[in-house]
Amino acid sequence: MGMPQDHVGATALVARALAPYGERPGPEGVAALLDALITCGQKLHDTLCETPSEQRPAGAFAALAEWEYFAAVGPLGSGPHPNWNHARGLARIIRQLMRALEHPAAASAT
Repeated sequence: MGMPQDHVGATALVARALAPYGERPGPEGVAALLDALITCGQKLHDTLCETPSEQRPAGAFAALAEWEYFAAVGPLGSGPHPNWNHARGLARIIRQLMRALEHPAAASAT
């Protein structure tokens, strides 16, 4: 399993989304971050799905299922926080997808 070329970009996106609430960007920044996370996460998801299921680490299955659910459902609730909270959830899943692609043995133990 190989990590896509944009690994550094994915790591930066995750860091931006998991920043403290006080560092949350404005609504337009959150929307742009959410779009970037969806694009990045889908690429990671697709890369992991290309790996035969018997060769995927155990932790990959949960990350794939979570990604599919969160990507399909989208932000929940109303007010200023749903997009930010959704971005943070996607970032955590992206981090798990990256771990599954980087360290198959370690990912299967989590």
